[in-house]
Amino acid sequence: MERVKVTIYTDPGCPFGFNAQRQELQLLWHYGERLDVTRMMIVLTEKSSSYEERGLKPEMVVANAKRLRASYGMPMLTEPRDRLVATIQACRAYVGARIHGDARADLLLRALRRRAFSLGQALDELETIYGASQDSGIAPEELDSWLADEFVERALREDMAATRAPLPEALALPQRLSRSNGGLRYSTASAVFERDDRRVVMPGFQPFAVYEVAVANVAADVERRPPPQSVEEVLAWAPYPLATAEVAELRGIGLDQAREELQRAGAKLVPAAGDGYWSAG
Repeated sequence: MERVKVTIYTDPGCPFGFNAQRQELQLLWHYGERLDVTRMMIVLTEKSSSYEERGLKPEMVVANAKRLRASYGMPMLTEPRDRLVATIQACRAYVGARIHGDARADLLLRALRRRAFSLGQALDELETIYGASQDSGIAPEELDSWLADEFVERALREDMAATRAPLPEALALPQRLSRSNGGLRYSTASAVFERDDRRVVMPGFQPFAVYEVAVANVAADVERRPPPQSVEEVLAWAPYPLATAEVAELRGIGLDQAREELQRAGAKLVPAAGDGYWSAG
């Protein structure tokens, strides 16, 4: 049976993408074996800048971070950064891993996000990118070859172009898109679901229920895997340590109950940004 093609538009430096990891884990748990997922890099900005240059104030960015953390419970720092960082080099590193068919690409994206939002490291600094690559088992010389590869650069520019050419269904909901150089682009966590001649376009950050509706509309015969029955089952399945909010999302429970279940299970917590990441004990 043909698998469902899922294209997700994201960026390692976007706070909405960081928080959308909860919904994406749900998607992979319930339908992962029947999906082919491709993550396209938006590249929020190619050049680091001051807040003033972008017409922003630090307190605006801090307020948004606090709202997201309060809403979704992810381990996300809320202190102001000294600048708005370019994400192009981090995106280039991810695309390099992706187009070389490297299974570590999603581990790299996860590591970049964790370093940026939970540890406060800047994505426009090579030290951060090399650190994330080592977290993912990617040797520095491999990363160097990807960053200098003309095919990687071409693929990155194709990602950027596709992001800035939303499908008609997305353009019908301009309020769910973002502005870019006078035009519209997919906002972070936008997704397109396709199989055969069926297609559902999901612009913008959405709850997991919308992902489920999209899957049902393009592939009604795809069976939904039941929710996990324990945190042990979640941690054994996850390819990397999970935040409390991610475990809670997968289990369908609150943050406090998830934390209690994890502690009872003897899971190990690495603290970060007021919460942390759990792995099996």
